[in-house]
Amino acid sequence: MLRILSTIMLSGLILSSCGTSKKLETANGEISRLNSQLEQLNKKQAENEKLIADLQKANEVNSLDAADCRAAKEALRQKKEKLDRELAARGTSFEELNAKAEDAVRKIREAGHEVSYENGRFHIIIADEFGYQTGSATVGPKGREALNVVAQVMYDNPGVSAIIVGHTDTVSIRGKADNWSLSTERANAVVRVLEDLYNINPKRLTAAGSSKFNPRASNATEEGRRLNRRIEIYINPHTERIWALLEE
Repeated sequence: MLRILSTIMLSGLILSSCGTSKKLETANGEISRLNSQLEQLNKKQAENEKLIADLQKANEVNSLDAADCRAAKEALRQKKEKLDRELAARGTSFEELNAKAEDAVRKIREAGHEVSYENGRFHIIIADEFGYQTGSATVGPKGREALNVVAQVMYDNPGVSAIIVGHTDTVSIRGKADNWSLSTERANAVVRVLEDLYNINPKRLTAAGSSKFNPRASNATEEGRRLNRRIEIYINPHTERIWALLEE
């Protein structure tokens, strides 16, 4: 009887021990799962903290950039006001200067010439009206008439000067030193027309030659050579005083 009772008690202890072991295993598994979640949360928190730090740094940089932009904008505003006062003292304004430029471009294009206007400078190309023959620097009647609109622009804008550049084709010229000489002679002839016929102050005129080295078209055809025998005129404003003001 005693042996049976002992056996029963031992069996109960074994069963009890098995139940505790399973609970412990379950608890350890839960702890492991919670530790994994905690590790992931800590990692996510670290990432968020880094993101916040980066955003704060970017915000500081953007704040400095914004301050620099405001300072630059204010400096430009002050310079523009200074230039406005200078132009007003000369009896003009930015709006009037732009209006004159647009009017000059319109007149030149209506006369059939090619013109562009950038950074305060006109670039005028006159080819057909001059009709230069190979080797010739003579400005004929159509060429002198074509210069009328250029002279008018200079009348309307007394504060501008002009650079006249002559061009040639690639044909070698008998009796000329080279095409450099011919291109310069063409520019000189135009300067003389502007001075003698249109009474433009020669101090406002400069002649230059580009020879054959800036063609507009192929010199393999007569049409191309005709386009290359041309005059280009650059009309520049006298901006020294304005730039001096900007540098003060």
